[in-house]
Amino acid sequence: MTWPVTLKLDSAAYPLSVVQRTAYSLADAVAIQVGIEATQISITARPAEARLTLSPEQARSLILQHLNDFALRDHINHETAGLRVVLARAALAGCGVSQ
Repeated sequence: MTWPVTLKLDSAAYPLSVVQRTAYSLADAVAIQVGIEATQISITARPAEARLTLSPEQARSLILQHLNDFALRDHINHETAGLRVVLARAALAGCGVSQ
């Protein structure tokens, strides 16, 4: 594998917000360009600096690791949204704040 590293992602599995968080979190290691197509998001990554010793395989692995991490966080966030609202209401009710 050589530079640039290119990945084609299903936007249902990796929403744009997940891809953007991944690009931001890896900005010090790789420069990521994001492209949007009908149902796919493409990522093209290059070393952020000329002196970077990260191999293309390591970059691909790091990108996939971050994508999966942020996708899981996003999924958990959606699943627990109702619970967070209930907990916030209970906490505010305990403080005497009317809703």
